[in-house]
Amino acid sequence: MKKSRTASQGNGPKPASSPVTPKVGSYTAPAAFFVVLAILAYLSQAELGYHHGLFSAGIYEPYTDFRSIPKVGGEVNRVDAGREVYAAAGCVACHQPNGSGNPANGCPPLAKSDWVLAEGPARLIRIVLHGAQGPITVNGKPWNGNMTPFGPVLNDDQIANVLTFIRQSPEWGNNAGEVTPEMVKAVREKTASRTTQWTPAELEKIPETE
Repeated sequence: MKKSRTASQGNGPKPASSPVTPKVGSYTAPAAFFVVLAILAYLSQAELGYHHGLFSAGIYEPYTDFRSIPKVGGEVNRVDAGREVYAAAGCVACHQPNGSGNPANGCPPLAKSDWVLAEGPARLIRIVLHGAQGPITVNGKPWNGNMTPFGPVLNDDQIANVLTFIRQSPEWGNNAGEVTPEMVKAVREKTASRTTQWTPAELEKIPETE
């Protein structure tokens, strides 16, 4: 009697084999790709660090020092220096690059403004130092904004520069008198005890040349 063939002889069921997973070719990103990423990361950090991402320096990094004051022939060019403060301190965001003001947030115009072109800057200095709030009439039109106090942030030179720029801005057609650090210092000392924003009614009682 013949013996039956076993699985070892090839006629039995074969054990199931594991499925073969096809190999996927590996991909290596070129080195230039990572170089470009590194450059973009550096440029983005530089933008934030040096230009504050186009945000106001007072918001992105409060109380930071502003750029060095431009000088011409050894003398301070207050219009140019004030133009930089106007941009860096965030004035431009509310009063606009052309000084036209912004009805959306109640900020009145500075270009050709009767308040700006007053005989003296006494009222303007107080507004910048302590802020102002409430209804105000500028060139016969009512506005109702809220001016942030910049006295704790800007020094006397910076306030003198930005107000000189506002009063003498050639691009806005303004042509009023210069504001000096001595003027700002005198008003700052005189109003040192002030802890609230000015109202237009209070400011109108103050002589323009005081």
